[in-house]
Amino acid sequence: MDNVTHAAIGVGVFATYMTMGVEPTSTPVVAATCIAAVLGAEAPDVDIIFQYIGGPIPYLYQHRQISHSFPLWFFYALASGLIVDLFVPGHFWLYTALAFVGVLTHVGTDMLTSYGTQAFWPISSTRWRGDVLFVVEPIYIILFIIGFALIEYGSAFNWTVWVLDLVAVGYTLWRTLIRLWLGSDMRRYVRQYGDPRSAKWRLTPTLFPVLHGYKYVVQIGDHFHFGSFDWRGRAHEESRLKSEHSPAVEFALRHSKVGKALARFSPMLLAQMESDGQWVVVRLADATVRYFDRLPFSGVVDLLPTVHGDYALVQEGLRAQPVDIQKLWHDTFSPVGERAVPQIPSPRGYRSKSRV
Repeated sequence: MDNVTHAAIGVGVFATYMTMGVEPTSTPVVAATCIAAVLGAEAPDVDIIFQYIGGPIPYLYQHRQISHSFPLWFFYALASGLIVDLFVPGHFWLYTALAFVGVLTHVGTDMLTSYGTQAFWPISSTRWRGDVLFVVEPIYIILFIIGFALIEYGSAFNWTVWVLDLVAVGYTLWRTLIRLWLGSDMRRYVRQYGDPRSAKWRLTPTLFPVLHGYKYVVQIGDHFHFGSFDWRGRAHEESRLKSEHSPAVEFALRHSKVGKALARFSPMLLAQMESDGQWVVVRLADATVRYFDRLPFSGVVDLLPTVHGDYALVQEGLRAQPVDIQKLWHDTFSPVGERAVPQIPSPRGYRSKSRV
């Protein structure tokens, strides 16, 4: 989930608290309480520091892992409460409590996306992925803007907050029901491939909360089956890809930073290989996330065969494709079965070195 959405939900935590018959002692305390909730709602993404220090690959190793784990929930809340209390003292535990609720909303919404998070580390290293919410959910930001405008123009504070809270919760529950419905259909659908226990499958939510356009991927051994759902929630296969297994792919997974990071992050890793001049190009992608005709969470590793029958790493790159609302709209509402075969794109600016 993006940081603007997390902040909007943090403001929602503060507003809901204010509807509980609380008598604010002063305007600075009210502002400080809001800031504490927002700080808590943003705190788990402190791992963004790895992006600035080391670039996208170290960031991928860390993002939504230990930084989102439950031992740090309490640390973030205490740290946020302490910081706010330094400026507006006397209400440390209030600030800490609201910051803690903000942290829970952050981790909870991240767990509902396809990327998921290691929320219960060190008890469990499982990355919990709900496949319920899209990575960007404008509805929460829209509700924040509507609430702010209504209250500014004289709408009753409590009723406005309660109604918007109900809409936000109802939207999330609707998304959850879609996931349960389509998940039940997928469990029946994968039986056509044989023993369901031998198949792995995942759903990818669309930007819009409708059945049509939700995507799925089924992995059986090295074979990946990509498809989408129609308006009635029925699965339709659209394309198939086979993952490569070769010495070059194994070398890329073991000896490149991109390969190690994607192997660690992705629950369903797709590998493709091609020749480009003297080089061997290995493309890797998380098959569980698909935007229109792209597998956006991907990387490329260029290798040069050596005289010893091994490979030398030439260059590597990691890609995280930004969200394109226009293309997502077209992808969601285009007829099922007419989507292009998924491709593994190259990072921006890649291919700067000579291929000769």
